[in-house]
Amino acid sequence: MSNSNLKFIKVGLPFLTIVFGSAFGLHYFQQVRYDFARVKKEAANIDKIHQSLSDLGVKTKKNVTVEEVYQEVSELETDNWDNIRGPREFEDNSEYETAKKRQQEEARARRKALREKLKQGDEQ
Repeated sequence: MSNSNLKFIKVGLPFLTIVFGSAFGLHYFQQVRYDFARVKKEAANIDKIHQSLSDLGVKTKKNVTVEEVYQEVSELETDNWDNIRGPREFEDNSEYETAKKRQQEEARARRKALREKLKQGDEQ
């Protein structure tokens, strides 16, 4: 092998590999940009559809954001709770059943209050 061939293999081949390989790799980064633009257009269309449906009198579900979910979770009382172990097969599970029933009733009350709050917000 001549010196020029050896120089091409040591310097030129890695250079060409990096150039063409990076072009191939950048394709995926560029694709994210185009996908995001398409999602943004779809979100704008969804808002128009919701608006036209509400104009026709059809009730649609409100879009829930992460901030709204965080606000709802932060309003929950997390300091006052009972640690009740689930019963084993041979133990009495009455304490567990009463705690479970109480939790379900509290959850129903919270959901009912939230529904009423949303209903009042829709009426205004």
